[in-house]
Amino acid sequence: MEIIDISVGIKNEMLIWPGDEPPRIGWESQIADGAMSNVTSIQIGAHVGTHIDMPLHFIDGAPNLDGLDLSVLIGPVTVVEVPDEKSSIDAAFLDKLELEDVTRLFFKTSNSKLWNDSSHAFSPDYVAVEPGAARWLVEHGCKLVGIDYLSIAPFDDSAAPHKIFLSNDIVILETLDLRNAQPGKYQLICLPLKLESREAAPCRAILIPTP
Repeated sequence: MEIIDISVGIKNEMLIWPGDEPPRIGWESQIADGAMSNVTSIQIGAHVGTHIDMPLHFIDGAPNLDGLDLSVLIGPVTVVEVPDEKSSIDAAFLDKLELEDVTRLFFKTSNSKLWNDSSHAFSPDYVAVEPGAARWLVEHGCKLVGIDYLSIAPFDDSAAPHKIFLSNDIVILETLDLRNAQPGKYQLICLPLKLESREAAPCRAILIPTP
């Protein structure tokens, strides 16, 4: 069975959202130092690496991870390739795709090339989803949307697309590595850490090609 790992590895000095706390991963004990076993210590933010956003992220008092329907994160997904010349994803682009099913939709954009160097500097002009496209996805029944960079929303308009998605119970999956995923249909398996009562969680996500 072919499995495509679309998760970004978590490590020290990895790319993070500007202003977020960097991850700290180190040895709590090591056999080389005389300890009985090797034990790693990890401190990371909930939005580090590949992760999902819940409504509480942008809407105070809204649902958190406790109420997450895991079935949304397991099932058929369509990977859409966005042409390199497009600097953002708008409703007109989505209309032209004539998609049969948008329940789960991932956008593979020119952002993916940035992951060729996982230590690259943050790029504020990454390709993202415009508010109009977010409303289009709501109207067409989307339940899960993902993208190949740190945010689904433009750097200079982070709140609007998030609020449109999250207020309509659309789960957001961010910081995907789609370099090895060709456009088309897959089976998605994505499970987040069970962080109680929180607004986000890191996760491991894989795609399985469908015939």
